[in-house]
Amino acid sequence: MSSMSFARGKSTATWSLKEKTKAVIRQFRFFFAIPPMLVIVATFIAVRNYDLARLFWFSLSFIFVGGFLSSVNNTLDAEIDRSSKLMDTQNPVATGELSYREAQTMNLLLPVLSLIAAVLAGPYSVGLPIMAVMLVALYDVKPFRFKDRPLGVLIIPLSQCIPFYFGYTSAASSYVPPPWVVAVIAFLYFNTATVTHHVPDMELDLKLGIRNFVTTYGSEMARRYDMVSVFLAAVVLTISVVVGYLSILGLPLLLLSVARQLRVMHSGARALRDPVVVKKFLSGLLPNSVAVTISILGSMR
Repeated sequence: MSSMSFARGKSTATWSLKEKTKAVIRQFRFFFAIPPMLVIVATFIAVRNYDLARLFWFSLSFIFVGGFLSSVNNTLDAEIDRSSKLMDTQNPVATGELSYREAQTMNLLLPVLSLIAAVLAGPYSVGLPIMAVMLVALYDVKPFRFKDRPLGVLIIPLSQCIPFYFGYTSAASSYVPPPWVVAVIAFLYFNTATVTHHVPDMELDLKLGIRNFVTTYGSEMARRYDMVSVFLAAVVLTISVVVGYLSILGLPLLLLSVARQLRVMHSGARALRDPVVVKKFLSGLLPNSVAVTISILGSMR
């Protein structure tokens, strides 16, 4: 495949260094790294591990591996994303700001950098880049390509839980988690089980013969799935507070954020075809994770 095949409007060679830098940053999709990063930092504090060097190297490993996941996704979906309502301007490979060759260089370099940073963070961290590479292969790469299968939606929340779990093992130097870790993993799983981001491109995916969750079960089922996921996220944290695993401090923010997300979902499946509506729903991931972070910190004794 030509490195120029995704260029739109002007050759990738004509983009300035400043534009290339912005494109590389967008290739990382840093927004989606913020929620788990908040919880990871809170975990280090909760177990009273103030080793800033270890936190730095683990965080760097996580940033690299998150960038790898996003970069592979953008690279392999570039042709599709050129016609996507949600991603047509968000994917720098599709817009031509990054060439296919430049994106592939990132795809090869980032997991190596992540593994090096994980080794420097300690032996309890190296599972993060290894598991991430496995998930990326299953989710994006043929012949697996679970992204285009109905149950591929299960990999999305799993990819959010793994960084937190290995963040905990790195902080605690132990694979045996306290009860609140199980609660937070369950929360992260339900909180990020988002399938509605496929709804705006449902018609395009149907034309391409993609059988993901939305094209298989419909936009209404996708809406209900995410409503249940968000509701279960709130239930998990509430139960964790009641049984004493986590502090009540983050609960008010969580309930307000969940109420806002459910209100967006209440607008109906047809409204979810608008990318703006989907982005409103996804914006709730940040306050939800802030709420969990506050609850973890508040549970310190």
